[in-house]
Amino acid sequence: MPLPLDPTEPIAIVGLGGVLPGAKDVPSFWKNVVGKVDSIVEVPADRWDWRLYWSADRKAADKTYSKIGGFVLDFAFEPLKLRIPPPVAKQMDTVQQLAVAATAEALKDAGYETKEFDRGRCAVIFGNSMGGPKKEASDLRVYTAMYLERLAQSAAFGKLPSAQREAISAEVETSVKSGLMSITEDTMPGELSNVIAGRVANTFNLNGANFTVDAACAASLGALSQAVNGLRFRQFDMAVTGGVDQMMAAPAYVKFSKIGALSADGSRPFDAGANGFVMGEGCGVLVLKRLSDAQKDGDRIYALIRSIGASSDGRGKGITAPNPKGQKLAMERAFEGLNYGPKDVGLIEAHGTSTPVGDAVEVTAAAELFADAAPGSIALGSVKSQIGHLKAAAGAAGLLKAALAIHHKTLPPSINFKTPNPAVDWKKCPFYVNTDAKAWDSKGKPRRANVSAFGFGGTNFHVTLEEATPETTKWVPSLAAASQALLSAAEASRPPKAMEPGLGGEAFCLGGADETAVFNRLERLAAEAPADGPLSSYAAKVNTENPVAQPVRLSLAAESAKALKEKAALALKSRSAGIWQKAPPNFKPKSIHVGQGTAGKPKVAFLFPGQGSQYVDMMKDLREKYQVVADTFAEADRIMTRLIGEPLSDILFTKGGETPEKLADMAERIKRTEITQPAVLTADIAILRLLRQLGVEPDMVAGHSLGEYGALVAADVLTFEQALDAVSARGREMAGVKVSDNGKMASVAWPVEKVEAVLKKVDGYVIAANKNCRIQTVIAGASSAVDQAVKLFQAEGVQAQLIEVSHAFHSEIVAPASEPFARFLERIAPQAPRIPVLSNVTAGYYPKDAKKVRELMTRQISAPVEWIAQVERMYADGARI
Repeated sequence: MPLPLDPTEPIAIVGLGGVLPGAKDVPSFWKNVVGKVDSIVEVPADRWDWRLYWSADRKAADKTYSKIGGFVLDFAFEPLKLRIPPPVAKQMDTVQQLAVAATAEALKDAGYETKEFDRGRCAVIFGNSMGGPKKEASDLRVYTAMYLERLAQSAAFGKLPSAQREAISAEVETSVKSGLMSITEDTMPGELSNVIAGRVANTFNLNGANFTVDAACAASLGALSQAVNGLRFRQFDMAVTGGVDQMMAAPAYVKFSKIGALSADGSRPFDAGANGFVMGEGCGVLVLKRLSDAQKDGDRIYALIRSIGASSDGRGKGITAPNPKGQKLAMERAFEGLNYGPKDVGLIEAHGTSTPVGDAVEVTAAAELFADAAPGSIALGSVKSQIGHLKAAAGAAGLLKAALAIHHKTLPPSINFKTPNPAVDWKKCPFYVNTDAKAWDSKGKPRRANVSAFGFGGTNFHVTLEEATPETTKWVPSLAAASQALLSAAEASRPPKAMEPGLGGEAFCLGGADETAVFNRLERLAAEAPADGPLSSYAAKVNTENPVAQPVRLSLAAESAKALKEKAALALKSRSAGIWQKAPPNFKPKSIHVGQGTAGKPKVAFLFPGQGSQYVDMMKDLREKYQVVADTFAEADRIMTRLIGEPLSDILFTKGGETPEKLADMAERIKRTEITQPAVLTADIAILRLLRQLGVEPDMVAGHSLGEYGALVAADVLTFEQALDAVSARGREMAGVKVSDNGKMASVAWPVEKVEAVLKKVDGYVIAANKNCRIQTVIAGASSAVDQAVKLFQAEGVQAQLIEVSHAFHSEIVAPASEPFARFLERIAPQAPRIPVLSNVTAGYYPKDAKKVRELMTRQISAPVEWIAQVERMYADGARI
């Protein structure tokens, strides 16, 4: 049984990557941190000429008073190592290049550059808020026309001779655009913020969720929060997450200067001389897995993420003003449900922007929550003192520093701290600003560090990290999750909730060590049966108390107490008739079945039927009896209303009083491919869910043609909604194939070897499309060829008849549907299977690679169904039920 969903399971940080000011990688970054390197420099000349935009006068219009920042210098992107074509790399914004390079380092650091992992279950979630520099450059190129127009409209320019005006305009346009790349079809995906995560997913072929989170300066912790939640709720099994920011253009400096947020001379968090933040750029990436999976896979763990608290400031002094209430809420929420408290934390990596008010508000708010800790007992720091404020990537940089501090057992320094901020009462404060790297003495307890990031707009995040020790890695599910798991197990061991207990029969399953034990149980069954009323509660009691995993077994179905007693009496009359060697002929019509267990535990295979098994009122009785079946059809109704404009139930189920003509119309309509496919799939999934509620789980799954989509849902390759979308798209694309001949299909009561021998005599295209069993093969092909083949089989005395279909499915005639269907599959992103699922195309198992999964699903449209080989493969692999 898989571990339960648990919102408290620790998340392991198993890989780190980064490109940061003064550091091309994470080892360089950590060396700079402990070495107290100040990586803040003057704006490099290759970025922009600060002399054009700078003024010491803070009130000067459209000017910045700051000309310093934390810049990534000497970054060299190597696209060929990452199999990125140089033309594509040239169009990529450098913010995307930073993200890709840092991810490559993080995956390599985690061991997954070479080690196989399920790429279909790996998500990419990045924080970014203002895109990258390429957008500004491409916008400037477009706006050149407006500037030239303004020039042309000026009076002085208009007095110049026409030739001179044209020459000046041409020179200005050439000068402006000379350093700017041309705008092409590749420009926009190269500069969009959301494509950052998409670019990483594309480069490393990761098929889990991918998106970019914007929470301003808290964006990377917002992305982390989404990654952690997705892992805990098993939406994916690995996550590449972090933040990247390279918005260091002159306009950003000017705008931040106009609100007085920047410092002109340095970053000094918590110091009395703090006078604003210093802009910074860079990227930090973490590879995350659930602790249980990281342990199972033998991953190196830097630290454990225990929780993330999030809050909004709500109504405060202003949309950009720090609010101590909101910050404290995020910190309080981070400690909810933890098995330790604030006083057990040894390091706080604060937001610490180096604004005098912001620093004081943050420290004072945190001090209230950490009040139980002794004064000056918890180290406080901010990596912004060394690399500046990385904005959307600030939280990621803080996380890297804190995780490395835990891993290296070192309390890292915060630099440029000389005179404490006078707005903080440091004597009573539980924090001290640590100014030198030193060994982290945890006094035998796990090392713990917390990281904060707060963003414009009043968004706050606070993360708790813990050292991976023998003590902290002995994780067990929370009480709530464990209770839910026990409840689920209990639910699985009893019949599913019945909506109409009196509808249909109830199954009674008995088992024993020998025939006598079973007959004794059967006698008690009849004697203790209720005199009247529904049997559902009694069946649940009997089936729970009588385990059937025994050598000798008997089951019967009864719709009433009277029928139960009669059937029990019939079986008891055969006490000495050797019924387990040969069941009496009257047992089966009475729904009485006997059997003997096989040695060991046989494997269970679920086989899902496909198109052709549909009929009006299919599963109506089970829908009325079992809630899970009703819920499945209700879910399908909602989805199908979106897809075709009406509920599936209205098409499939009678309401009473239908005329023969109406019934005939209903029967004809559900033969239409676009209706048949979702109807059969819904029935397949309803039965799957019902069996699972009864505690019956498959070891492997397979489906015939359309039925393969039911199998893919059972194996978690697709959700039910994705599968309904897929079969609707599949049916739509196949029904919409426009060819001169739609072809035909026919059923032939002969083995495939003999069928194929006859088909060689046919003029035209015809193949064995469904290799079903030793006495049935379905052929498909061009209409005239199929007609000719049917006559040849009939001449041989073999039963052969045409099947009523719109097209010759599983043949090259429907191959034109493959390409648009492949594009559709790219959008819904099928996952790697969680249990073995066989393919109609290969008769082997679907691969773990999500791309190959899509390829097989696409090929399945026009490829023959190798059903015989599939069944033989399942039998060879141990399936007996």
